[in-house]
Amino acid sequence: MLIDGNALIIPVALPDALEAFRLQSDPSARQLPAHVTVHFPFADEPKSRIVAPQLKRLLGKMAPFRIYFDNMGRFEMPNEMILYLKVTVTPELMTLFETIWQKFRTYPPYEGKHQEIIPHITMARVNPATAGAVEARLTHLVEQHRSALFWDISEVEWVNVQQGVPGCRILGSFPLGRSIKS
Repeated sequence: MLIDGNALIIPVALPDALEAFRLQSDPSARQLPAHVTVHFPFADEPKSRIVAPQLKRLLGKMAPFRIYFDNMGRFEMPNEMILYLKVTVTPELMTLFETIWQKFRTYPPYEGKHQEIIPHITMARVNPATAGAVEARLTHLVEQHRSALFWDISEVEWVNVQQGVPGCRILGSFPLGRSIKS
């Protein structure tokens, strides 16, 4: 499934071997960098003059923070299995999510389709019949790079993705305000 629309994301840098795996195993990886989704779908471009200053103010009040790999997980869909790296839910991450969701209520996360939001980094979209081998390879790579699976979060990006178009357009980059906590 390729993504189409606008989203708020937290970009993350994966170790090279994991990024290569993601690019090989997830067709949408060519559209978006490795990331944790904050809000999808989000505001369309005609609203950018209103939304961008609001995002800048909101996010400028939040301190940068660190997120960590928690464990691996999967979403089982009828025709595909999505393998992901789950991110530890921290108070800072939940504050970021809830602040955005509360401010922009006209854009419910995932159109209100999911009761529980699981912060994650999508790594693969595979046929359920072949998922076992792909999952074993991902598990091996995660174990090799476990000590590098944390990220200092200092910005949120507003991106536009169009189905069939490689890459995404960055509509805005919004830094978090205060210095990172140790």
